[in-house]
Amino acid sequence: MKNRIVLAREFAGLSQKELARRLGISPSTLNGYEKGNHEPKPQGLANIAQICGVTVDYLLGLTEEPEGRFTVTVSGTDPQMDELNRLAGMLNARGLQKVVDYACDLTGNPDYQKRPLGGPAPSGDAS
Repeated sequence: MKNRIVLAREFAGLSQKELARRLGISPSTLNGYEKGNHEPKPQGLANIAQICGVTVDYLLGLTEEPEGRFTVTVSGTDPQMDELNRLAGMLNARGLQKVVDYACDLTGNPDYQKRPLGGPAPSGDAS
């Protein structure tokens, strides 16, 4: 597993320090995982997989394919969501994280939030 954690981190384009920060652990703890001195608990393993964009099966050495296929299943009838799904499938874990970060920023801005039916339009909304 130790080599797989290193490979997953590199696959995601993350430094040891950055992955440790995202996991909420010390860099020395992550270094211990990567050197095989100790193993993460199951939830820690799942977190590594999620952040790095690989499967737990890959980290455990059960498959050689690092990625599961990322899909956003929101709507089959909304062309914008279909396009978002298509584009997301082309991104690595770092790219997906940037999309999530940007989406979080947008959802915090009233100008981009959906409004309830009959509710007032946010400022700048022409609809």
